[in-house]
Amino acid sequence: MNILIAPNSMKGSLSAFDFAGTMEKAFRDCSPEFSIRKVAVADGGDFTGEVLCRALGAAEVRLKVRDPLGWEVPSKYAVTGKTAIIEMADASGMKLLAPADLDPLKSSSYGTGQLLKHAINNGCSEILLGVGGSATVDGGSGMLEALGAQFFDKNNHPVAGNGRNLLRIRRIQRPRFPGKISVKVISDVKNPLLGENGAAKVFAPQKGASPGMVERLEKGLAHWGKLLERESQKELATLQGAGAAGGVALPLVAFFDAELVAGGPFILSQLHFGEHVKWADWVITGEGKLDAQTLNDKAPAVVARAAREAGKPVLAVGGILEQEASPAFDGMFCFLNGPVSPGKSIKEAQAYLYRFSFELARLLKASRKTGNAPRK
Repeated sequence: MNILIAPNSMKGSLSAFDFAGTMEKAFRDCSPEFSIRKVAVADGGDFTGEVLCRALGAAEVRLKVRDPLGWEVPSKYAVTGKTAIIEMADASGMKLLAPADLDPLKSSSYGTGQLLKHAINNGCSEILLGVGGSATVDGGSGMLEALGAQFFDKNNHPVAGNGRNLLRIRRIQRPRFPGKISVKVISDVKNPLLGENGAAKVFAPQKGASPGMVERLEKGLAHWGKLLERESQKELATLQGAGAAGGVALPLVAFFDAELVAGGPFILSQLHFGEHVKWADWVITGEGKLDAQTLNDKAPAVVARAAREAGKPVLAVGGILEQEASPAFDGMFCFLNGPVSPGKSIKEAQAYLYRFSFELARLLKASRKTGNAPRK
């Protein structure tokens, strides 16, 4: 029986690679009858860079950059040919800060700009930028500053790029790079820049913003968006997905003609996922939480769509389940055994997942014997 294991990462717990590896071990321990193929997937969120890096055989480049608060930290990106794979969270992510230090007024995406600049200066003409997990709501101003832009206030004094200063910026001296640079901003959300579903009101509270900070950031992003539109003569505020990562895509679209792409479909195309599905008898996907948001082109839903188009049954496994996600899959299962505290479920996720996967393997093996499982 051919089992394709294609999970997304579990935020704060297991990477997609560990998720798939744990399930594989359980199936192999259950029976030698299973042939296993693992394809870790992503959608612009956690581990997007790592998934693309492994899939494309990219080589890692290490350097030091500024974290969201300006401290020097080690970081990395990867290169294959003329393509650079950059994960924003590796330079400007919440994972780099203690919870008490999160502050989207102070935080800057400067470190992400340093990664971009290093890649461009080293000959990369294509950038694949995953923007999940950021700690910033600065409209990409810090990133643009690192790329060589300068900002000035109403008195023509220099201004640094961060969330607090968005309202103060009155003039931009734009950066310049030789040649054409192709940039794809890979995201797992479709939120607009402004409004009730925008960057400030939806994501800033997750990054440490108080209600007062949210209002300031909303006004700052509105002002910043208009300024960039005036400078570039492009419509930016209504772009679908412009609210991702605190509006980081805005200056990239304005000055580099960047393309915002839905992460799930794009990454699965890079993985040649359809070929793996053809091989499978069963497809198993999952992530930490399966809910209504899963249906918005999150990786498990894109996996499920590919499986159903190929006529293959697809199961989803998660730590938290909400019924709204159920229509996407042929079965949806929680791998936790009974009521478990959030801390314990994160700490012991691998053990819980192994035990569940072993029992799932027993069930699929039994269904094969009774003739109820699909055959090639």
